[in-house]
Amino acid sequence: MGICLAAAWPTLAAAWQTEDLNRFLGSMTCETCDLQEVNFIQADLRAAMLRGSDLTGARLYFSVLIGADLSGATLTRADMRGANMFHADLTGARLVGADLGGANLVGAQLIDADLTEANLAGANLFGADLSGATLTGANLGSASVARATLRGADLQGARTEGVHWCNTIMPDGTLNDSGCILK
Repeated sequence: MGICLAAAWPTLAAAWQTEDLNRFLGSMTCETCDLQEVNFIQADLRAAMLRGSDLTGARLYFSVLIGADLSGATLTRADMRGANMFHADLTGARLVGADLGGANLVGAQLIDADLTEANLAGANLFGADLSGATLTGANLGSASVARATLRGADLQGARTEGVHWCNTIMPDGTLNDSGCILK
C-alpha cells in the first residue's frame, strides 16, 4: 500500500489511537478516527474514507488522496505539500494553518472549509469549489485558480500575489479573468 508510518520524533509517544490506525490500514475507512500526527508521507491513500477524522499535525506530503473523503475532517497544521487531492472531498474540513503548497486540488470540494492562515502557494485549484470557504490570511501566491468557484468565500487578508485567476467566480459572484493567457 506504500504507507510510511515513521514517527517524526521517535522519543515521543504517538498521538494517534492505535486501534483507529489499525482499522484504517485494514480497510482504508475510518470515520471520526483519531489519527493526530500520523505519518502518511508519500502514501497511496486514494479513495480513503476519513470523514470527520482528526488528522491534526498529520504529515501527508506528496501523498495520493485522489477521490478521498475528508469531509468534516480536522487537518489543522497538517503538512500536505505536493499532495495529489484530485477530486477529494474536503467539504467543511478544518485546515487552519495547513501547508498545501504545490498541492493538486483539481476539482476538489472545499465548500465551507476553514483554510485560515493555510499555505496554498503554487497549488492547482482548477475547477475547485471553495464556496463559503474561509481563507482569512491564507497564502494563495502563484496558485492556479482557474474555473474555480469562491462564491461567498472570505478572502480577508489573503495573500494573492501572482494568483492565476481565469474564469473564476469570485466571492461576490463576479467573474475574474485577469490571469487568463488567452481571453
